[in-house]
Amino acid sequence: VSYIFGEGLIDKNGADLRKYIKQEDVELICQDYKTYGGFSAQVIWGKGAIPARIEYLPIAKQGINVDDEMNVDGFWYSWDWKNRYRYRPAFYPIFDGTRKQDLEILYVRRPTAESFFPVPDYFSGIPWAKVEGELANGALHHFQNGIEDITVINYNNGRIVDEKLAIKEADRVKEKTVGTSNKGKVFVSFNESADEALIIDRISPPELNQQNVFYSEEAERKLIVAHSAPPILFSGSNQGGGFSNNADEREVATQELFRKHINPAREVILRGLQEVFNLINPDIVLDFKNFEAEKTLTNDEITN
Repeated sequence: VSYIFGEGLIDKNGADLRKYIKQEDVELICQDYKTYGGFSAQVIWGKGAIPARIEYLPIAKQGINVDDEMNVDGFWYSWDWKNRYRYRPAFYPIFDGTRKQDLEILYVRRPTAESFFPVPDYFSGIPWAKVEGELANGALHHFQNGIEDITVINYNNGRIVDEKLAIKEADRVKEKTVGTSNKGKVFVSFNESADEALIIDRISPPELNQQNVFYSEEAERKLIVAHSAPPILFSGSNQGGGFSNNADEREVATQELFRKHINPAREVILRGLQEVFNLINPDIVLDFKNFEAEKTLTNDEITN
């Protein structure tokens, strides 16, 4: 998202775009495009047939409306669809360049065969993102529950028949041995003899650590591939012949990232916004400004 947005949206002819759209809204548009594969924006019409402003609208809070021919002709928007009685959905027509009401919705999505909803470019990596999430949950569970010592206190001189008395005695012993803050990790067992003593066995899957390492590395690799990002931009190359060689590899990788991912995403976003700006001022030609460090990687140079 940072590379797509760069240093913000600009007009190649030097016009000030801030009176038409906030840079914060542009960044949120880029965020939605990367997250969902598309974005929406409010087109607020001014006097006559000229839009006055463009404002960001969360695409995830919209529902589509289709006509009799199953074409999208507008959207229903609610701040919270789970609480529709409080936040009643409101209908807004789709922006098509012709004013229908004061507020319309510009809907842009990346090229996809899906009929209505966009698909993000990293769609193939979602299962691997879930794998990483489960690995993180397993690690958290281990640190919260698995690495602490478990204490077993066995009474081998007879059971206490009275349940309330047994609980009271067990709590008393726990407080004396481990205090009140770690009582959940202590088991007190009342047995007739030592042969009935409580024993806790911990069973772990074989080679669990090796499996976790494999799936963690594989998930990372698959997610990088799904995002069309060269791996060298995420980790240092151990095969380079020196600092200059590694720097050259990173420059080539950055150019590849722009060609395959950044520029195609920018083109879709710019094409959608340009439809509105053509009505505002036909002389405005939109573009994204690259970071200072990537000034040599202009869109025209990378495309050519």
